[in-house]
Formats: sequence, C-alpha cells, structure tokens
Amino acid sequence: MLDVDQITIFGTGLLGASVGLGLKAKGFGGAVVGVGRRRKTLEQARELGAIDRGVLDFGEAAAGTGLALIAVPLSGFKAVFTTLARHDHPGLYVTDLGSTKASVVAAADALPDPRRFCGSHPMAGSEARGPRAARGDLFRGKPCVLTPGPETDPRAVALAESLWTTLGMNLLRRDPDAHDRAVAAVSHLPHVLAALLMNAVDDCGGLELGSTGLRDTSRLASSNPPMRRDILLNNRAAVVKTLGVFARHLDAFRATLAAGPDAASDARVLDTLEHAAAVRAGWLHRDATADDDGPSAPDPTSD
Repeated sequence: MLDVDQITIFGTGLLGASVGLGLKAKGFGGAVVGVGRRRKTLEQARELGAIDRGVLDFGEAAAGTGLALIAVPLSGFKAVFTTLARHDHPGLYVTDLGSTKASVVAAADALPDPRRFCGSHPMAGSEARGPRAARGDLFRGKPCVLTPGPETDPRAVALAESLWTTLGMNLLRRDPDAHDRAVAAVSHLPHVLAALLMNAVDDCGGLELGSTGLRDTSRLASSNPPMRRDILLNNRAAVVKTLGVFARHLDAFRATLAAGPDAASDARVLDTLEHAAAVRAGWLHRDATADDDGPSAPDPTSD
C-alpha cells in the first residue's frame, strides 16, 4: 500500500479522480487531496468519494503532502512544477500521469531537487471527460510506464511503483525518449487517425448512414481536443515520424487497389487485411495473458 500520509492530486478530471477512487477502493488510509482551479469540479470529485477535500490553493496542498500526482493537461505542467518548487519540503515527492515524458522530465528541472520526481504514464483512459466519468478500476490490468533516470531518488521510484501497483497496473520502464517514440504509434497516432477519419467522412458525406463500425473506429475523436493538442505538440517529432510510416502503408494500399481489378492486386488486398487481423489477434492474446498474470515487477532492462 502507498506509504504516505497524504497524496495530493493536481487535477481531478477523469484520470485524477479515477486514481482517488481506486486508492479508496484499495483501502488507502491516508488523505486524498484534490487541487484544481474550479470549485465545481473539486466538489464533484469529493461527492463521488474520489478525494477527501478539494482546495484551490496549490501551495496549501503542496505543503502537507508526501506524494504529489500531476494530472493536469500537459500545458499546465510548468505552472504546477513552479508552484511545487515554491512550496518544496524534504518529504515531498512527485510523479505524474502525462502522456509524454521527455517534455515532462525537462519541465521537472524547475523543482529544487528534480531527483525527487519520477515520471510515469498509466496507459489507460477514456474519451469521456470530468470526474463524473471516473472509475476506480480504470487502471487495473493496464500497462504503466515509469521513466526514472540514473539520479532519481529511490524513494521517488518506490512511491510511483507503489501507487500504480496498488491500482493494479503492470509496470514497465523506459527511457523518456523511447517512451515518446512508442506512444506516438500506439496512442497518439490512433487519436489523430480517428479525428482525420471523421473529417474525411464529413467531407465525403453520408454520415446519416454511419453505424457501429464508424462509431467504434472513431471513438477517440471524441477525446478532449485541447488536451490532445497539448499531447501532439509535446510529442511533435515522434508523431510526425509515425505519420510518415502510416502514410507509406496508406499509399501502398491505395496503389494496390488502383492497380486492379486483377488477381494479383486482389490477392494483395486480402494479404493486407489478413496480416492486420493476425497482428491484432496476437496483440489481444498477449494483452489478455498480461491481465491474467496480474501486476508485474518493473523490468529495468526494458527499453
């Protein structure tokens, strides 16, 4: 169980409130304090049982906490780190759940002792927004990436590990840049494609005929646009590179379709679809196996 008397969650939207609900469900006995800029959001989180109390004063919250969890959009990280720096104390450790890591690790240099920060990224979420969409089991069985550096305080790493394993996550370790390259493909690219899909369908017309297939494949287009903008801009280079890979696949498939109708091009269309189905089936099988195995220990050799 998380070994602190108080965890302070900066940002009590979907993810921050889900952390609070998950800790409460696991019997965390310390105080869970929520910090935000809107009293209404904090009150919603308190009514749901995600936090014990909500405060608008970032400094007041930082002063009494053993672990600060930054759960605000990436554009707000600098302000939170600056605030934490002004109210630093030796027992204050910091982690986060930001979707990029290189930019966050760089921003953490604003802390008086950046060694007390351990970056983390729980790979879980929803297109829904706000504390009312929070779920205590949101993180269970999902991967969480930790990005400690060689100088990171072991206590910071231990607290981050304890937080996410308490919530049932499977831990991995990555270098921040390696993390950003990976999530550009598995997380950020799908969001871009969902958004572009809806824009393309809107241009082509026929939305009134859309049903289950369009709803399922476009789900991520409903995600918070300002938050997604922050993520894409903070991981711009890796996303651009990943889009280039996707563009090559798209161009090749378009050329295959355009070359037909003939037996060879028709066979290549089928090969493409069958390969994609096999890759997805293998990934789903590995994902199901990981869920059955339960939370794993961090792998320091992962890259």
